[in-house]
This record gives sequence, structure tokens and C-alpha cells, in this order.
Amino acid sequence: MEKKCKKCGQIIPEKKGIVIKHKLTCEVLKIVEGESLKGADLRNANLQNADLKGADLKGANLKGADLRNANLQNANLQNADLKGANLWNADLQYADLQYADLRGADLRNADLQYADLKGAKTSMCDVNFSSSEKAQAIQFADGVDKF
Repeated sequence: MEKKCKKCGQIIPEKKGIVIKHKLTCEVLKIVEGESLKGADLRNANLQNADLKGADLKGANLKGADLRNANLQNANLQNADLKGANLWNADLQYADLQYADLRGADLRNADLQYADLKGAKTSMCDVNFSSSEKAQAIQFADGVDKF
């Protein structure tokens, strides 16, 4: 299903309530909780302030995506490509990041409480927690690169 942007007239894809913000000045992303974006190509997408709570992003390509202030609580990001993604101040509580590629991602001030990073590639991540609570109980496992 396709939708025409109200601001610029460009045709943009839509899938069950999902609208990707295709330009900085155009439409805001809307995701229905629990919606599947499995394997979606969201490279360089502007997902700033997006509510992706519970979204299934398993294997999604989020390379270079802007996820600043995004709500990714309980999101499934297993095997997702988040290389160079901006996750500044993102809420990743209880997120499943198993085997995700976070190399070069900006995780400054992100909330990773109870996030599962088993097997995640985290080299060159930029991490600076504003409080120790944001890093509480992050589940690291053997083989996880150090931040």
C-alpha cells in the first residue's frame, strides 16, 4: 500500500499503520505497538522521537538511522544492523539486541536497563550513561565486544 506525503506529494510506502519519515521536514513515523518490521530496510531513516515500543525489527537494516529519543522498549532488534546509528537518549529497556551490530553507534545517554546484548558487536560504540541506573543489569554474555 502506498501513501502520498501531505507536505511534498512524494509517494511513500505504508504498511499497516507504518509511515516512514522520508524527509526531515515531512511526515512523522507512526508505528502500531508490536508491528512487524522484520528485515525492513530503514537505512538512514529519520526515526527521531519514534514510538517503536514492542516493534519487531529483527534483522532490520538501521545503518545510519537517526533514533534519537526513540522509544524502543521491549523491541526485538536481534541481528539488526545498527552500524553508525544515532541512539542518543533512546529508551532500550528490555530490548533484545542479541547479535545486533552496534559498531560505531551513538548510545550516549541511552537507557539499556535489562537489555540483552548477547553476541552483539559493540566496538567503537559511543556510550556515556548519565546515571548508573541506565546501565543496570545489561545482559552481557561471552563473546560480546566491550564498549
